[in-house]
Amino acid sequence: MSMGVIIGYIFEILNGLTYKKMKKVLVVEDHPIVSAATCQVITQYVPDVECTEVSTFWRALELVGLEEYDLVVMDLGVPGGNTIEMITRLRSIRPGIRILIFTGLDESLFALPFVKAGANGFVSKKVPESELRRAIDTVLFRNKIYVSDEVHDLTLSSYFKPHRKEGSGLETLSEREMEILRLFYARKGVSEIASILNLSTSTINTHRIRIFRKMDVENMIDLVLKYELLTGQRKE
Repeated sequence: MSMGVIIGYIFEILNGLTYKKMKKVLVVEDHPIVSAATCQVITQYVPDVECTEVSTFWRALELVGLEEYDLVVMDLGVPGGNTIEMITRLRSIRPGIRILIFTGLDESLFALPFVKAGANGFVSKKVPESELRRAIDTVLFRNKIYVSDEVHDLTLSSYFKPHRKEGSGLETLSEREMEILRLFYARKGVSEIASILNLSTSTINTHRIRIFRKMDVENMIDLVLKYELLTGQRKE
């Protein structure tokens, strides 16, 4: 075999290695400054990366269907999104795609439901840049699930709670509790719900406390937001 042929094989191998190292990341974020900053962090941290920015979930679905991305870094509040179904829709197109949620929502409330739905990680926009890099490294290069230390500790503590129930919260609600939750979501007050269901206000308040506990929230705003994300419903 001539030296020229050997050198040719070496170049082919090196080109193949370079191609394998190239990463493609899709950033789904509707705030241009945040989107650009996220891509900047990624391009500075990940060698040989192509970072694409889109501002809607619909466009993200189109691109994921056309190209193979190694990682999707996604905000939840983009147009067309704001629901846990974002994960299943992406996975229906690319089952093996890695998804990192990067959002301003409270991670103590929403990280576990989205990870259970199939996200590879959940990181808050409130964290320093070093934590975002850590999340990217965990999901993209180590192929592991990323949650913050705080969420990890919450997971362990909830696991060892007595009478622990599996699920996002909705699965643990009784039919009556689901009925009351839907009425709360429809902007009905305690007295109005009591009248509709022919129950006392104290009974409705007791159910409200149980719903808060099972949904792992502390106020009505978080309850409504979590209900929307888990069911895909949006109030106008």
